[in-house]
Amino acid sequence: MLHPRLTVVPVAVCGRRALGGAPGRTVVGRAELDAATQAVAGRRRTARLERLAECNVHLEQALERLADSRAAVDQRRADHDGFLAAADWCETLPGLAAGHRSALAAAETELADALREARDASRALDRVLEQRAQADAAITEARRQLHTLDRGEDDSTGERAQAASALTAQAESLEARLSEAEDAARTRSEQTKRAVTEAEREIERLTREHRDRQSRLVALVECLPGDARPPHDDDPIHHVQSVSAGLRSLAETIAGELTGLTAALDRHRAECEHRRGEVAAIRATLDRIAPEDAAEALAGLVCGVADGMVVLDDVVASDPGGSDDGLLRALEDAEPDAPLVLLSSDLTVLGWAIDLPAERGALVGPAAVDLLVPPTTSAPDTAPAVVTSSPGDPR
Repeated sequence: MLHPRLTVVPVAVCGRRALGGAPGRTVVGRAELDAATQAVAGRRRTARLERLAECNVHLEQALERLADSRAAVDQRRADHDGFLAAADWCETLPGLAAGHRSALAAAETELADALREARDASRALDRVLEQRAQADAAITEARRQLHTLDRGEDDSTGERAQAASALTAQAESLEARLSEAEDAARTRSEQTKRAVTEAEREIERLTREHRDRQSRLVALVECLPGDARPPHDDDPIHHVQSVSAGLRSLAETIAGELTGLTAALDRHRAECEHRRGEVAAIRATLDRIAPEDAAEALAGLVCGVADGMVVLDDVVASDPGGSDDGLLRALEDAEPDAPLVLLSSDLTVLGWAIDLPAERGALVGPAAVDLLVPPTTSAPDTAPAVVTSSPGDPR
């Protein structure tokens, strides 16, 4: 008698009889298993898509935390480096202040000299202009007198004409010299004015630089704790050493914070890599049909039959070089209410059946019983495949 739970019946390669012709049989072939496997894979793909969406959300959140952590680390590093640079700058302030005083004194001296030269040039220009005005007036008067004489007595000897010519030559010569003197005086006056302007700009620049240094120093003092600040009624430039020490202390405090922030950044980076790995793993298996899908589909087909006999038509035959141990284990783990018969000539299946415990199943040959064909049907000459129902079936 065949086993009541699981029976493996070896079949010939020459072909099988029509299994559907026997009453009380639920036949499951490769096509039914493939369809069920596709359905299981589809359900699992839907679940994986939901899981992928969830993992993408977690990845985005991890990336945001990583960006925030990186920004915090970058900011604190910038603060650390900035305080150290400010401390170094504070230590240079005494030298800068001394250089400022020297440069300012030199600029003020240069301005005083330029102002004096400008006044001298202006006076010289005024004198030249006054001389030219006097010369122009004298030349004009001489020409008027000559013109009066021309309207009087006849100048048969040409003396008045010679005098007029000589006067004209002298006037032109004098005007040329006065014009050159005026141009030179104006040029010198403009140069001295530019020198004054440049000296004033230099003083303004030095004053602005000094004011900017003081403003920056005051801002740095405000960054210090209250007990590290110099007195408010005193110039902080006199306490640059204590200010520099306070800034370096702040940098050391930030360096301690950076240790924890960097560790948090590493954790967020590792979390992002883990989340990326999860997403990549799900994407890699999104459209793949896994052996577990076929095992679940087979178990569902077997356990879905409550009455009669389940006949599996070589659905677990192994591929060349492969193995369907997962399907075999699924059969072994399944507990169908109906008896189960597995038709196969696959050596892997037969070897598995031989090792089955007695309370789980049995292996029989094709000639043990003949329950596939109704009694009115004649059997062929070739060895048929046989399946059986539970013990006590008289067929």
